[in-house]
Amino acid sequence: QGFRFKAVDAGLKHASPTERFMTAASADGGHGSFETGAAQSGAMLVAPELMMHVGPPPQEVLDQVWLWKLLMAGFTLVFILQVVALDVAGALLTGLLLGFGWIMLRDGMTEMAKYALIYAVLCGLNFFFEVLPLISEISGRVTRRAELATPTIEVNGTRVTTYTLATQTHPFFDPPLGLAYNAESLAMLLGPACMGLGTYLSISAHNGIQRLTPFLQEDWDEPPAAPMPTVAPDPRPSAALRSAARAVDGSPPVTSQGRDTYVHFSGQSHKLEDG
Repeated sequence: QGFRFKAVDAGLKHASPTERFMTAASADGGHGSFETGAAQSGAMLVAPELMMHVGPPPQEVLDQVWLWKLLMAGFTLVFILQVVALDVAGALLTGLLLGFGWIMLRDGMTEMAKYALIYAVLCGLNFFFEVLPLISEISGRVTRRAELATPTIEVNGTRVTTYTLATQTHPFFDPPLGLAYNAESLAMLLGPACMGLGTYLSISAHNGIQRLTPFLQEDWDEPPAAPMPTVAPDPRPSAALRSAARAVDGSPPVTSQGRDTYVHFSGQSHKLEDG
C-alpha cells in the first residue's frame, strides 16, 4: 500500500484539486470502515482495588480476634527475648511482623483483606527457616569457642599462632550459662510457635474473606456489549464525495437523477481538426 500511495502522489503533482480529492477518496475506498474489537466494545474497566472487600471481615474472622491478640503478645515476648539475646536480625524481623499485625487489627480489622495473604506467606517462610534449627538443637545446643593454644612464635621469619576450636554441647536450657543464652533458647521455642499460629490465622482470614468475593463480583458483572457492524468499503467514490470535490475545485454542483452509472464508449473515434 505504501508503494501504491507513492505512485498516486507522483501522478497527481500537476492534477487539479478535484482530481486530487477524488483520487484520495478512491484510494480510501470512499467510506470509512468500522472495526470491532475488545478495545472498542465499550466494556467498563474496574480497578482491582474496587473488587476487594472493603470494611470489616466476616464474623468468622472477627471471632478469632482473641487469637490475633494472643499472637501479638507472643511476638512481643519473642522480640524482647531476642533483644536480650543480642539477636539483631531476628529482632528486626519479629518487629516487622509485630507492626504488620497491629496494622491489620486496627479499626476493627478493616485492613485484613489487603494484607492477610502477604502475612500468611511471611509467617510461613519464617516458620520453615526457624523450625529447622530448633529440630537440630532441641536435644542440646552446640557452642563453639576458639581458644589460644600456644603463644605466637616465629618460624623461619614467619609468625605462627595456634588456636584450638572447642566444641561443647549444653542442655537447651542451662541457667549457669547466663540470661542471654536462656533467652535465646526460649525465643527459639516461641518463634516457630508464633509463626505457625500467624500462618493459620492469616490463611483462615483470607479464605473467609474470599468467600464474599463472588457476591461482590455479581454487582459488577454486565452483559457483553453487542459487536458493531462492519461496513464493507465501496471501491467507487460516493456522490457526496464527488459533490465535495467539485465544491473544493469551484465547479458548479451537478445534480444527478437516480443512481450514478458509468457507460463505456463503444463507437468509432474521430479526430477533431482545427477550423
